[in-house]
Amino acid sequence: MNKYTLAEFRRDYPNDDACLDRIFQIRFSNLICPKCESDNKFSRVKDRRSYQCPDCGFQIYPTKGTVFQKTTTPLTYWFQAIFLQTTTRNGVAAKELERQLNICYKTALRMSHQIKLLMANKLYNNSVNYCTPCKLSGVIQADESFIGGLYKNKHKSKRLPHATGRSVLDKTPVFGMVDLKGNISAHVVADTSKPSIVPLIQANVDKENSVIVTDEWWAYSRLKDEYNHVVIKHEESEYVRGAFHTNTIEGFWSQLKRTIKGTHIHVSKKHLQKYVDEVAFRYMHKNKQDQMFDTILSHVVLK
Repeated sequence: MNKYTLAEFRRDYPNDDACLDRIFQIRFSNLICPKCESDNKFSRVKDRRSYQCPDCGFQIYPTKGTVFQKTTTPLTYWFQAIFLQTTTRNGVAAKELERQLNICYKTALRMSHQIKLLMANKLYNNSVNYCTPCKLSGVIQADESFIGGLYKNKHKSKRLPHATGRSVLDKTPVFGMVDLKGNISAHVVADTSKPSIVPLIQANVDKENSVIVTDEWWAYSRLKDEYNHVVIKHEESEYVRGAFHTNTIEGFWSQLKRTIKGTHIHVSKKHLQKYVDEVAFRYMHKNKQDQMFDTILSHVVLK
């Protein structure tokens, strides 16, 4: 696997000018001046984040409409934060960005969340899951997991009435689907009932060319009416049936939980989808580390 190293990053982006040039290249390659229709190369305006047409003086601001618009944080800091996200297996905490970049925690947290939106390509439309560019096909493993701390560690004021130590009622459910090519679609859901799960399967899985593998949870019981459905009976100590299993999606859950527990310690339900998307992005690009940085940057373009 090719790697994009720290030395290469420092060579490519030594200052804010280099970062701005890169954003301009991504957003305005083969630019024709919208005012005078000149195809002459735009030149950088000194001391401003803009480029100017050499013929009519029309100016373009590459950071307009991006996460970098109006930011007073140096672009080199943003680029370094993005780079760090591509070189770690379990993410970078906002506190780590605060320490490494010498910025306040509020700024570090905002940067962290904005970069997560870029990783998922959700910056401009949070209602759409862009983690998978097309429907999953082939053998699809589907499963649900629950994210949250141990019940016994919760403060008494936050415990649910009548909940037991093994209850998952106070945790946040996440539903996910993964194919054998490594594409994954994962969603924070209200619950793990059929009305919450089945529409996500219908929206993200190709009916004609797929086999869905799940455990025996009752919400999957009617999938056989629409899909080729294989059930692995975990309650009967069955974990593999021929070539079918749910080990891949369970491996993704392990990575998600390691990221949250080991790096971020705690994630609120309000922001959990961002962290799920971050782990999904890293999971799908794990063999393309040298391309991850450019992929994230490419998502600054307004859709």
